Amino acid sequence: MSHARVEELSDSDPEIEDLSSISFPASSSSIIAPADIPQPSTSGRPLHPSQNAAQNYNPNSMPSLLRPTGPNAKAATKESIKSYSTLYPVYFDASRTRAQGRRVSSKLSVHNPLARDIAEACHFISTRMAGGQIQIAFEPDKLHPKDWANPGRVRVLMRNKETRKLVSPAVKNKSHLYILVAQYLQTHPTTKESPLKLQIQGMPAPEKLEPPAVPRGWKINKILPLHSPAMSGGGVSDNFFKDMMADMQKGGGGSVPQLPPGMAGMLGRAGGGPGGSRPASSGEGSKKKDKKKGK
Repeated sequence: MSHARVEELSDSDPEIEDLSSISFPASSSSIIAPADIPQPSTSGRPLHPSQNAAQNYNPNSMPSLLRPTGPNAKAATKESIKSYSTLYPVYFDASRTRAQGRRVSSKLSVHNPLARDIAEACHFISTRMAGGQIQIAFEPDKLHPKDWANPGRVRVLMRNKETRKLVSPAVKNKSHLYILVAQYLQTHPTTKESPLKLQIQGMPAPEKLEPPAVPRGWKINKILPLHSPAMSGGGVSDNFFKDMMADMQKGGGGSVPQLPPGMAGMLGRAGGGPGGSRPASSGEGSKKKDKKKGK
């Protein structure tokens, strides 16, 4: 069976402000029976999930996403999802403005969104609304440039590249997908235990989940994935800046490759980091003045 690919939908897609007819009751611990999962067919499919389906949805039934078996398979998988639509937690973050990355209205935004929960929402939409036709890929290590502390993103196949037709009429465009995901997140709010749903190989779960220590002036959510760069033994360590500066000096260049923008700015203000510079000595200043006079 061929794998359809899609192109990223334009941000100019018409935005849907409200879908009042759609509701996502809180999920229960009921196990989904295979018969409950809608099967693809040529007949029309309901555009809204039934209340019974939402109540019986079990997040634990979500399959492992984007788990290739080898280097070649991994490269092939990543290549095949390049044109999928991308969803980051910051798109739904109530603590952010539109300029800071949020893409849904404030009334649809949620606090402490996590990529793992977005993947869960997309899986619900695919299985309960789209007959399983919407393919999903979860990339837990990817960062949004405006949200460096909250890693993870979800890619969703929406449109066939060859025919340009929607994979499923259940999701009309990218704005529609944002709203469906946002409404799911609102009925399944993030809790302190939510980060434990994503288990990273080689990273044991902490005995006690502590909120990150947020430096003044930084915009960091109170609940983050366990592998967040802002989490280190229950938060940012007291010697965080000193450790970063030491690593930078060892590198010999005064900069750290791929440093998140928020962190880069803070280190720059501290001096010696990207965007920061040490004051020139009086000798260096006089040499520059002499050169100008010579000209």
